[in-house]
Amino acid sequence: MIDIRDLYKSFGSLAVLRGVSTTIHNGEKVAVIGPSGSGKSTLLRCMNLLEEPSAGEVWLDDRLLTRPDPYFYPEVMRASRTYASMMAQTTAATADEQILQRIRGERLLHRHEGRAFRTALAAVEEKSRLDINRARQRMGMVFQHFNLFNNMTVLQNLTLAPVQLKLKTREQAEQRGMELLERIGLADKRDQYPSTLSGGQKQRIAIVRALAMNPEVMLFDEPTSALDPEMVGEVLDLIKQLANDGMTMVIVTHEMGFAREVADRVLFMEDGNIAEEGTPAALFSSPKNARTQEFLSKVL
Repeated sequence: MIDIRDLYKSFGSLAVLRGVSTTIHNGEKVAVIGPSGSGKSTLLRCMNLLEEPSAGEVWLDDRLLTRPDPYFYPEVMRASRTYASMMAQTTAATADEQILQRIRGERLLHRHEGRAFRTALAAVEEKSRLDINRARQRMGMVFQHFNLFNNMTVLQNLTLAPVQLKLKTREQAEQRGMELLERIGLADKRDQYPSTLSGGQKQRIAIVRALAMNPEVMLFDEPTSALDPEMVGEVLDLIKQLANDGMTMVIVTHEMGFAREVADRVLFMEDGNIAEEGTPAALFSSPKNARTQEFLSKVL
């Protein structure tokens, strides 16, 4: 469903992601764990282009979300001045594939490769790329700090996106919003403002606000880290309900017990890459990577 291919992200000289690759399958629940600063939240934000990757690609089903990475397309590399220059310096019969491998491996393409290169890259983008707004309709995002609109009531928060994007009439959106509020036991809060709610209530409303768009996948960025301990359970219970309903999920979390219980697969990130991955039973019981072992010994 979501295919992440050799993803890099840098902020200036700071490299945060260093070639991350993984696939999130339809219906799968994936927990992403690791120390602070390992790239977990950046990976999640790159999935729906809240952050633009520096290199690599993200695919949703068979459509490209990011700009195409020229190093994945031989026809694009062959249109580059770098390729032409290297070909001109050799007569070897096997030069083509060797040069493509060298360009890809050493990332030799320059910023200004000429019109033919730009045309070839634009052709790939036109053929494969999905409009990001359409993609975000299919991927719900829940943030650490709720990101509710404080100048709108709870129900207005739930109906804003479906109405603005003309996915539902106001009446339809309000009906769906009330169904979701009743599901989480907060129908009586429909006309209140977020500032009057507890942290746990705000986060549950943030989750159902994402659900109001009928997404196919939910991305959770440390959904309980801003909550008081007594409020964590009510939010995790809602996420467990969604998991039991078959929702595809990617969850960045520090709740190891929750990851063990809900996830089908756990990714451990360290220094901008996936250092180890596996089922919760395998990764938590017998991690193979020394850094994973060290991390889990401190948090379990």
